[in-house]
Amino acid sequence: MKLPRDVAVVGAGTMGAGIARVFAEVGASVRLCARRESSLDAARGRLGETAARVRLTTSVDEALAGAELVIETIVEEAEPKREVLTRAEELASPEAILTTNTSSLPLSALAGALRRPERFAGLHWLNPPELVELVEVVGAERTAPGTLETLAGWMEGLGKAPVVLRRDVPGFVVNRLQYALLREAYALVDAGVCTFADVDRAVTRGLGARWAAIGPFETMDLAGLDVHAAVARNLWPELSDEVEPSPSIARALAEGSLGVKSGRGLRGEYTPTDAASLSERRDRVLRGLPALRDRPR
Repeated sequence: MKLPRDVAVVGAGTMGAGIARVFAEVGASVRLCARRESSLDAARGRLGETAARVRLTTSVDEALAGAELVIETIVEEAEPKREVLTRAEELASPEAILTTNTSSLPLSALAGALRRPERFAGLHWLNPPELVELVEVVGAERTAPGTLETLAGWMEGLGKAPVVLRRDVPGFVVNRLQYALLREAYALVDAGVCTFADVDRAVTRGLGARWAAIGPFETMDLAGLDVHAAVARNLWPELSDEVEPSPSIARALAEGSLGVKSGRGLRGEYTPTDAASLSERRDRVLRGLPALRDRPR
C-alpha cells in the first residue's frame, strides 16, 4: 500500500518528534508543529538524522495545509484536541485521515464536532515510537472500516505491527493489559510478598523475555490448555480486584517522588547517569528485538 506523502504531526513532544521521525525515514514530507520554538529546538535532537527532512513550525495552519494524514499528539485534554481536529478538517486534504494519539480519552468526545467522522480514528503509538513496533489503530463509533484498513496498511508499510480495535474501549488493548499486570504487581508488593525490584526481575528475566518471543496465548497453547485451565481455576479468585490505585503510589507522590524526572521513584534514587542508563538499556533491547525475533531458523 502506498504511504501518505504529506504528513502533519501536531505536538512536538517526545511522541510527536518520534512519530515525525518514523515518517521522515521513509521519505514522507513531514511538518511538525509546536506552540513554542523551545519545543521545536528540543525536537531537533529527537529527530536525529531526519531533522533536515522535517519542516518545523509554530503555525498549526501551516502544518495542516494539504496533509493526507494528520496525527494529533498534544496535551491529553479533550477541548484542545477537538480544536486541532476541527481545524485539520478545514485545512487538510479533503481525503485526509485525521487521527489522535490519545491513550485515555474516549474517541467519541473528539469526533463529535467533525463533519466527516468516518475519516477519523485513534492511532496510538507507544513510547519511544521510533523503536516500538506496535501501533494501536482504533475505530470510533462512526469510523469507516476503510479508514481502519488504510491506517493498518500504512503502519505495516512503515514496518510497524498494527493492532486494530473495532471498538473504542478505555485504555485500548496495551494499557489494559499493562495496568492489569501493574495492579497485581502492586498488590504483591503491598502485601509484603516481594519487592519492586523482585517484580521488575520477574518481568524482565521471565514473563517479558518469554512474551517478547511468543505471546501469552501462544504460551498457553505450548503449555497445554488443560494445564492452563487448571491453573486459571485456582488463581483467578486469588488475583487482586482492587478498584483504587495502590497506596504505594500515593506515598511516593506525597514524598515528591515522581520517578526519574524528580530523581527518585519506586525503585529509589536516580542520578542523571542512572536515568540515561535506564533509557539506553530500554532502547538497546527494543532495537535488537525485531531482528532476534524474526531471524530465520
